[in-house]
Amino acid sequence: MLEKKRILIVGGSSGIGLAVANLACENGAQVVIASRNAQEQLDMLESALGRGIEAYSFDITSGDDVDGLFETTGLFDHLVITVRPPIKSAPFPEMDLAEAKQAFESKLWGPCRLIQVAQRYLRQHGSIILTSGIAGEKIYKGASTMATLNSAIETLGRALAVELAPLRVNVVSPGFVAPKAEEVRENARRFPVKRLAFADEVAMAYLHLMVNPYITGTITVVDGGARLI
Repeated sequence: MLEKKRILIVGGSSGIGLAVANLACENGAQVVIASRNAQEQLDMLESALGRGIEAYSFDITSGDDVDGLFETTGLFDHLVITVRPPIKSAPFPEMDLAEAKQAFESKLWGPCRLIQVAQRYLRQHGSIILTSGIAGEKIYKGASTMATLNSAIETLGRALAVELAPLRVNVVSPGFVAPKAEEVRENARRFPVKRLAFADEVAMAYLHLMVNPYITGTITVVDGGARLI
């Protein structure tokens, strides 16, 4: 399905990004992971996944890292961005604005800078896949930063599908992915599918968006029906 396709996954050393890397490798892709993790951790990741995967230490908020990454990796077919900044839930009056600004720098402005450079290295018929989240649509107390940020990512994806055409741009919006705290696991029993998602189930959506050449400007929801309750 992805034979000889070269895929760059930014934020791919854990969670959903790592699941996308695994699934892409299983389907014949050449995978490059760029992560903020220390190089020693990335070396361990290469050993664990095998299959000739490439891994680079990378800070999406660094302009020098962005330029240097593509000078090293060269051309590729698909760019997947799964960066998730650490941010604590808090009521809006107690929001840490410095932390919120850093979250936007990592998940919104960093990807914008990355895509500006990356578009020159994407092969014809290539694609870009961003990652938002359920908080962009379903509002939770204490999650105003993530709600605003995920909504911005989804709007950016639709805008870039027009701006960068014929490159395809899509967004995956996951729900709650295991592991999670007991309170979240208990709440997941109310979902239509009665449980949390596994990372590899969410990863399937990314591969679908890569291989279907007629999908662009979409928000693909993978939440087990969580938005319905």
